[in-house]
Amino acid sequence: MTSRRQSSVRQHTFSLYNLSANEIYFEDYAVDCESSLKDFEQMKIKGRLKICSKSLVFVPNDIRSPMIKILYKQILKFEDGRKNELSLTASTIVSTPLSPTKTTSNCLILICSSVTLMSIGGRIEPYTTLYEKHRFSFEFFYTSVEDCLSVVGQLYRSTTLLYPDQVMMVESIVQGRLKMLKFDLKQLKDLNERILFEEDAYVIKPLIQNPGKCLLTDQCCYFQALNNINEQRIVKYDLHTLCKIRKRRYKFRYIGCELQFNLTDLRTNQSKILYLVFANESLCSRFYDLVRTQTSVQVDSTSFENMTLRWQQGTISNYDYLLYLNDRAERSFHDCSQYPVFPWVLRNYTAVNLDLNDPQTFRDLSKPIGALNIERLERLKERYINMSLPSDSHRFLYGSFYSNPGFLVYFLCRLYPQFSLCLNDGRFDHPDRLFHSLIDTWKSVLTSDSDVKELIPEFYMSSKFDDVENGNDDEEHRHDGEFLINQFTIDFGIRHDDVSVGDVILPPWAENPNDFIYKMRQALESDYVSQHLHQWIDLIFGYKQRGEEARAADNLFHYLTYGVPENQISKSADEFNEYLSLETQILEFGQVPKQLFFKPHPRKLTKKELDDCSEQEKNANTSISLTPIDTPIDPIESNPIRPRIQSLSSFEEHELGQFEFDSICRLHKTAVTRIIPHPLLSTTHLLTIGDDGFLRNYIVDSSKNDAYFYVSSRPLTCLKSIPVRLSIDTNEQCSLAFIGGYDHTLYIYNLDTGTSILSQILHDDVITDLYVTNRSTPALLCTSSSDATVRFWSLENLLIMDEEKYVFTSDSHRSFMLFMQYDISFDSSCTCMNVLEEHSLLSVGCQDGSVYLCHFQTGQILKQLASLSTPILSVSFRIDGRFLAYLSATTITLVDIISGTDVFTNTCLSNDQLFNCLFYSSQMLIVGLINGSCDVWNLKICEKVYTLNICDNLPITTIAHNHGMFFFGNNDGSVHSYVFASRLQLSV
Repeated sequence: MTSRRQSSVRQHTFSLYNLSANEIYFEDYAVDCESSLKDFEQMKIKGRLKICSKSLVFVPNDIRSPMIKILYKQILKFEDGRKNELSLTASTIVSTPLSPTKTTSNCLILICSSVTLMSIGGRIEPYTTLYEKHRFSFEFFYTSVEDCLSVVGQLYRSTTLLYPDQVMMVESIVQGRLKMLKFDLKQLKDLNERILFEEDAYVIKPLIQNPGKCLLTDQCCYFQALNNINEQRIVKYDLHTLCKIRKRRYKFRYIGCELQFNLTDLRTNQSKILYLVFANESLCSRFYDLVRTQTSVQVDSTSFENMTLRWQQGTISNYDYLLYLNDRAERSFHDCSQYPVFPWVLRNYTAVNLDLNDPQTFRDLSKPIGALNIERLERLKERYINMSLPSDSHRFLYGSFYSNPGFLVYFLCRLYPQFSLCLNDGRFDHPDRLFHSLIDTWKSVLTSDSDVKELIPEFYMSSKFDDVENGNDDEEHRHDGEFLINQFTIDFGIRHDDVSVGDVILPPWAENPNDFIYKMRQALESDYVSQHLHQWIDLIFGYKQRGEEARAADNLFHYLTYGVPENQISKSADEFNEYLSLETQILEFGQVPKQLFFKPHPRKLTKKELDDCSEQEKNANTSISLTPIDTPIDPIESNPIRPRIQSLSSFEEHELGQFEFDSICRLHKTAVTRIIPHPLLSTTHLLTIGDDGFLRNYIVDSSKNDAYFYVSSRPLTCLKSIPVRLSIDTNEQCSLAFIGGYDHTLYIYNLDTGTSILSQILHDDVITDLYVTNRSTPALLCTSSSDATVRFWSLENLLIMDEEKYVFTSDSHRSFMLFMQYDISFDSSCTCMNVLEEHSLLSVGCQDGSVYLCHFQTGQILKQLASLSTPILSVSFRIDGRFLAYLSATTITLVDIISGTDVFTNTCLSNDQLFNCLFYSSQMLIVGLINGSCDVWNLKICEKVYTLNICDNLPITTIAHNHGMFFFGNNDGSVHSYVFASRLQLSV
């Protein structure tokens, strides 16, 4: 993008912005110019004649002379140096010499009906068009006039054609010249570079496109322009500086690639963004894939959903998240019809003081701009009802759009006046329609039937904030409201109220542009906006963007803003005219962003909610690791060997922490299926079950068995253990273990006496999971099974609740049975479940890949959260009930329970790295793989921070955490223990 420095240079600098939007510049010639212009008669002015697709532009060397633009369609006559008229034929421009004996002058003479003067005296001002006949004579140096005529003749003839034919002819001329363009291999960085890709391409910048040749090697990406618009025709980018690459939809086809580089020292012609457009989608995809596969390329691979989780947890700002959504919705700072869009968040532009704690200060983000004024909305709805259009799908509420090239030029006319001159044929808009005052602009978007524009990112770019996402070349020229200042002292004219248009008039609460942008940014990051921004995202990027939801939300725009469906993009010549016309209209209207969300967007969590979650997890960990007062303690066994991080709720504070191997013990003959803490000896003992049918009591610090129980000849699948008081009158306790397995049977064991209390068949197939309530009266047992049911059983014959503690019933020593209270049926086998009793939530994973959310107290199925193609292996709630993690062999996903939207996802890399088990706390996610390793994710930053190699090629079957240690069950029956501690602790 043209920088501010370049725009203010006090000399003639030809720019593509001196042409019409998307006009092509081909080449130029050194000439002397004589003209009939007043004050320049009989003068020879040295300069260069630029050959462009719609015009000839003469750029004099002397700034005292204006640049001259002559449109081909305004040329009345061509003459040679002897003043012989050049006749036009179907193929070229020729002349017949009248006097062959004379030497032909190397001149081209033009007679035109009008001429446009630009940059008079080097000033930035509207162009001056002289509507009278003028004569220009160009004498060529260093080249023959015939060389110029061969190109000018074709371009001149193209302007006599209908617009679609003109476009096709210019494109064919460009393609012909690109075929002759050979890349200069002497410009390669290294002679040993391996060429991977060489194709024609366009570089895209706001309102302009420049053809050339793209060459990709294993080290660099090069672009060689067709013309000499820059000092050096070839621009080079080292691939190791590439930080982001995105595919882009350009003119309704995925033929664009935008590359962002992390450049600390910009070379000549370099910008941080390189936006390339190729001839077809196949070439674009091949270029994209080749770039991504180079070993020197290290781009951010954070998935879309994971960025949503980062934003929800406050890891990234609202500004960065909106920039990210715009980027993923294929909006670019280099495409004026798809420029990033930001919301108006404030509604108060008249007060002296800005109170960001007052909700009345803010705009209603649940409504589109056009629906904020009820009276206007009613008028537009009445017009909508009375519209007579060929199809109901063509009816709309708003005839204009919230983002288009005109609005971009409106806001940036002071910082980039060349945008306005390029888009508006050398003119600024009428002074009354220019961006003059924030108050007036806000009034307009509230009251005008044709003005529903939102804002652009520049309104929130403050240097006082440390931003992560930057999608523009020259953000240093956009910070702190420079676009609000008439820094080039341009004469924009005088309004109807006799006020001249200069700097933008700011609200009373802003001291200056810097302060205005800072306070706008504070408003964007405020608690109110953070709690409502998801509603605006639903309108712009989400499920309320299109269709019936958009209609219900009063969010329907002109049908052309939604683009052309892929199957309606014609490639035939017969329909090209219609398509080109449609394309032109859509580019002027602006385009709706790519739809990113098809469910309600989750809300950002408040700091209090995040703190409460951490506190709940700390309390939960504390309650688990406390040993009952009346239980005898072995001082040797209770003394931990190493200092440990006791709670995982503040995992993000221990990013320098690490896992250190502690011990390994073979407990079972076959796979370990479940590991849990001993309810009375939680700091020292673990309980494990396995496919061998045994229940074992394991002493952690001495790595040995304390006791074992042979439960069944079939594999055991699930385990829960609780402390129970022997009677109401005593504090003496024992431990009960509830065990389910392949034989459809529930087993209850007294771990202190080693006796079996109950053995009862509860299902018609394998019991896959179980849970014992600790809050309900009577106590309940919940079981899931491969028979596609979840059943609830009363434990009142065994236990009663007293002060939230389990107590044996007086006749519990007698034989008894469990009676089912109610059940839930599903369409597929239940493979796993998880209960969050505090929030009355039950989640069930099924064999067919479905995940269901149920009400634990009533058994009602509330919603289906997922439908994968592979069985669900594990489900786990976050302790505050806001998120649910679920695992299949190929995917781990975190879903926001309220909205049902996935906020984190990760996919296995290959078939030998399939997922097998899951551990989830508020900020930590550990996935056990079938190859014996575990991936550890820090959910605060949504990054994988460790890969633990537990064992070689033996699946990890279960993961447990207790008292600062992690335990990994293995397919060979062993349990691997790891201490998780900060490096500071480990060094002590």
